[in-house]
Amino acid sequence: MNTSPSQIAINFASYPTEFQQVILEKSQNFIGREFAFTTINEFLHHYNRGYFTIVGVPGSGKSAILAKYVTENSNVVYYNAQVEGKNCAEEFLKDVCTQLIEWLHSASTPPQPSPQARREEDFPPFTGGVRGVLPDNATKGSWFLSLLLQKISDKLEPPQRLIIAIDALDAIDRNSQPLGTNLFYLPRYLPDGVYFILTRRPFKREKSGLLIEAPSQILDLSEYSEQNWDDVHSFIQHWQKMKQEGLSDVALKVLRVLTSASKGGMSASAIAQIIDEDEYEVEEVLENWLEFLVQQRIDTKTNYSFYHASFRNWLAERLSNGKIE
Repeated sequence: MNTSPSQIAINFASYPTEFQQVILEKSQNFIGREFAFTTINEFLHHYNRGYFTIVGVPGSGKSAILAKYVTENSNVVYYNAQVEGKNCAEEFLKDVCTQLIEWLHSASTPPQPSPQARREEDFPPFTGGVRGVLPDNATKGSWFLSLLLQKISDKLEPPQRLIIAIDALDAIDRNSQPLGTNLFYLPRYLPDGVYFILTRRPFKREKSGLLIEAPSQILDLSEYSEQNWDDVHSFIQHWQKMKQEGLSDVALKVLRVLTSASKGGMSASAIAQIIDEDEYEVEEVLENWLEFLVQQRIDTKTNYSFYHASFRNWLAERLSNGKIE
């Protein structure tokens, strides 16, 4: 994969546990889509700051692209707005500003002045030398985030960069902040060396929820053909893992149903009824294949479908040609 310079070290352990879990889950067995990483890096090299947005429908892989990018680049602050309780501006600012303060603290040149010697404009003392204490009004607008970004920018030496990645920007509760403000209070202006990489569902530009005056670019995943999503080599690797412990009769029946199901997928109970097998055995097969499936909650049931139509079509073709073993 094409990766950007990563001199700014962001400790993976500094991410909230739930974010770590999402990153590992989404990036596991990730293959292909080099076009996305190439486009990101071209943007980073062409502009000295800016907003880069990956747009795609649910299940198109935008979250997986971002998670993989984070695992390959240590200079990324990560936030996921789809995680429960994380879809409001206050939580975003608390988490991201804390990560940025910690980096500033670790990047400071020793010896450090005592808390008593700090000037009023300096950052608050650190609790236990680990977590930063935010000002009481740090989550009231973008002022404190912008201050941190400027202080970090002042410390950067080319080609160093600071990248803040936000997955599922559109998941924000818009009632969590005043009408007309930028989503998550994202800064209108960015200092040199500072970038945001965002993912979100398709939107009309006039309803982006962002007013920015910085370089920006949108990567619309719908503009890329299925051949660009994944090549046959990646499909084969996915399939090899799906059947690595053998393919039972029940699993083969489940596969036939999933490859013929509509985009919305089917529940375990519906599949069990169609193939006349025990629902528990069907659930066990689905659980083994979870990393290749999209789960959609409808009423009290969970529907399952393959992560992308191109992979489903590839499997269906192999089934029809008798090449699935």
